[in-house]
Amino acid sequence: MQGLVNYQAIFERAFASTLQKVKGGQKSGVDWDTVANMYNEMTGMEADSTLNLLSLLPLSKEDSVLDVGCGPARLSVPLAKKVKSVSALDPFAKMLEYARQNAKQAGVDNINFIQKSWSDEEAVKDLPKHDVVIASRSLGLFDIKKLCKFAKKYVVMTSFLMDHPSLKTFWQDFLEDIKENEDEHGLNDRNFSYNLIFNIVYDMGANPNLRIVDTVYEKDFASLEEAFSYFRFVGEIAPQKEEIYKRNVKKYLTKTNDGYKFKRATKSYLIWWDVREIKDKFE
Repeated sequence: MQGLVNYQAIFERAFASTLQKVKGGQKSGVDWDTVANMYNEMTGMEADSTLNLLSLLPLSKEDSVLDVGCGPARLSVPLAKKVKSVSALDPFAKMLEYARQNAKQAGVDNINFIQKSWSDEEAVKDLPKHDVVIASRSLGLFDIKKLCKFAKKYVVMTSFLMDHPSLKTFWQDFLEDIKENEDEHGLNDRNFSYNLIFNIVYDMGANPNLRIVDTVYEKDFASLEEAFSYFRFVGEIAPQKEEIYKRNVKKYLTKTNDGYKFKRATKSYLIWWDVREIKDKFE
């Protein structure tokens, strides 16, 4: 059903360049294999926030879940402890390598890792339907109807608020004055955020649930040197830039009784809806 405002048209206009890649079967344009180590370490620092986010979802022990663009299994691993099975889908081998390592370390064995691109229609056409389909910070966020097509019960979408810092922001802050800041290649206007997704889904006939959740990256260190050593995953630091790197790290550390704490916070949206409410079942 078309609403008073065509939110789908606004969405397609705002994210035209990304949608072109998605519909054309292309990857995101970023070679995530080159930053997989960084991404794995950064997402590890938000583990408590991830658990809080997942606790808000209507999951059951009998559910199967498809995690679209799973990365290093930030969601797949804790999901595997809550549901019957998880299909972790990602096109990048290095990301899946970390995902497998994290699953093994967590002692979960009910994750099926699938190296395929969500935007490649031919590659994913034979994927079975799952009870729950999740898209988090991935290309899956740009094709709502496709997510519905693979879901029996619920679709879940989550990412950072447009007008709040992202993981990439925190990462690149460590490289301030060391490497040229990369363009986000996207909008940072709250007018083009979860409000579009919410209204598109509402106009499709579902009653979406929305929560804004705190996302906190934090880690404790016994000393400054331990912190300097740990954060070197952000990228290669030239010797002449060493002091700048340490200055950047120190900027985000707070002295504690036991050493130092790194803590940075942002906000994420979490939207989920019941696809059974939608008359068009996307067969």
